[in-house]
Amino acid sequence: MHKKKADAYTELFLTFSDRVELWIKRGIIVLVVLLLLSQAALSVPALRHVLASADRHEGIPIQRIGAH
Repeated sequence: MHKKKADAYTELFLTFSDRVELWIKRGIIVLVVLLLLSQAALSVPALRHVLASADRHEGIPIQRIGAH
């Protein structure tokens, strides 16, 4: 009887873990696709200006007081 309970628990655990594994894989795939899309969007200058605020400040020299 104990063996049947252990086998049933093992079967339930395997079913659950397979489902969780599937959702984790899907999540990773979605995140990789989003990463690729965001990197592609940043390669377009018009979109990069909107998406990345630091890009607006590149090339601006530091103003030092009292510099020669």
